[in-house]
Amino acid sequence: MVSRRAVVSLFLFPVLASAIPRVEAAEKLNYDGPPITLRFSHFAPETHPLSKAVSKKWIEMVEKDSNGKIKIQTYLGGVLHSAKDGFKATVNDITDFTPAYTMYQAGSFSLTHVLDLPFAFPNAAVAAKVAEELYPKYFKKEYEAMGVYLANYNANGVYNLFTKKPVSRLEDMKGMKIRAAGGTPSKIIKALGGVPVAVPAPEAYNAFQRGVVDGVAFYDTGAIAYRVHEITTHLTETKMNNPANAWAFNRKTWDSLPPDVKRYMYNMQRKLSMMYGIEFDRQDTASREILEKKGIKIIKLSPEEMARWKAAAEPLWEEFIQENEAKGLPARALVKDLRALSDKYASWTPEQLMKEVTEHPVSGIIDGM
Repeated sequence: MVSRRAVVSLFLFPVLASAIPRVEAAEKLNYDGPPITLRFSHFAPETHPLSKAVSKKWIEMVEKDSNGKIKIQTYLGGVLHSAKDGFKATVNDITDFTPAYTMYQAGSFSLTHVLDLPFAFPNAAVAAKVAEELYPKYFKKEYEAMGVYLANYNANGVYNLFTKKPVSRLEDMKGMKIRAAGGTPSKIIKALGGVPVAVPAPEAYNAFQRGVVDGVAFYDTGAIAYRVHEITTHLTETKMNNPANAWAFNRKTWDSLPPDVKRYMYNMQRKLSMMYGIEFDRQDTASREILEKKGIKIIKLSPEEMARWKAAAEPLWEEFIQENEAKGLPARALVKDLRALSDKYASWTPEQLMKEVTEHPVSGIIDGM
């Protein structure tokens, strides 16, 4: 019997499923062999707001549309490995499918960091779509060098500042210790005058509570999921970036799958990516209402002040280009393509984006697909 444990840990979060456009399977699975179980692990808890809205719904789709031939076994809340150990857990066959974020292994990547640059995308859904389109040409070589395949990209909502004091001007950031995820997100904080402190999401609450950091850079839904909002008094709407986060697939597991199962799972990964993007955007809107009702003071920067923040962070784009062109990498062409695709999809509705990934899934993310 083919029975590879498949730890698939998606963010299981409770939300209205109706918020995501109806998703049809790209194709029914044509496979008559024994059931295959895949392990899915995630550092986020089952209580995270996207679990029920996306992860659980997607798993039910896979199991139903495959007539039970593919089963997903979930391991949530970091029970198998930490947020930082996604690559290690996948390579060592602890899991089959899990977040493996490049920001936690920043030194191992070059071109991929463009996805974290400031003000690159209008929303999470577009960020996920653009990331997957760029991947085969620009990111695949360095990601697969980690010993894994890319499962999908999803993108968080926009990152804002959660603090215990008002931050309404760029000068207010000077010297503040701000939680960031590392890599490019930390560079953004530094460019804005703050002192970045690399802290994984599950540890953000404790770091903020104990004063290790003066504030936390987070998307609204994540701040609630990880309880950061409980000790926040002020939220500055900076909309710094939409980090596009990569998930890894166990190479050994993937290579052992029958061709029909590979094609089915590949197409379903494209849908999962967009389901997350769309729901992240929707949930951040709903989360803002929760934060306001809690009494958190929302600070919206004026257009003039926002322009100052963008200008302060803009040099990171040219720095990225110069640094990677010096390595012989096509960074300028990448930036041009990213901005063109971001502009192309900026006005697309969630329905249009979901239809596109369903009917025309990006090819080449994994060889042969």
